[in-house]
Amino acid sequence: MVVRTKSTSSHLAVRLGAACTFASLLLAAGCTLTPPERTSPEYPFHLLHAAALQIPRGCEPAPGMVYRTAYTVRADGSVAAAVSESGAGCVQEALRQWVATFRYGPIREDTATVIDWLSVTATRGT
Repeated sequence: MVVRTKSTSSHLAVRLGAACTFASLLLAAGCTLTPPERTSPEYPFHLLHAAALQIPRGCEPAPGMVYRTAYTVRADGSVAAAVSESGAGCVQEALRQWVATFRYGPIREDTATVIDWLSVTATRGT
């Protein structure tokens, strides 16, 4: 018995066509899939009040310096234990006094947090 097969080039063309069709279907399916929903992390604090930051005359923040103040938000929304994590100085003292004026909405339990502050200045009209 003699079995004849088609030429190799026609088999290659069929396989290539099938591969292209399969790739097209995958691409089309990928384009129609719904992307995963992005959710923002829940921030536990809701700031209700903060006094204006008062930096004394003659007290100049260092250019580019980030000042960090750590504190605890109590369950009733008040602030306790404000401490500068960026050393001592007039800016740090002003920031501690400012943070002490923060009032938050009630939360489940006392929670430690930080605030970073950076002075940004620019001339008018730029």
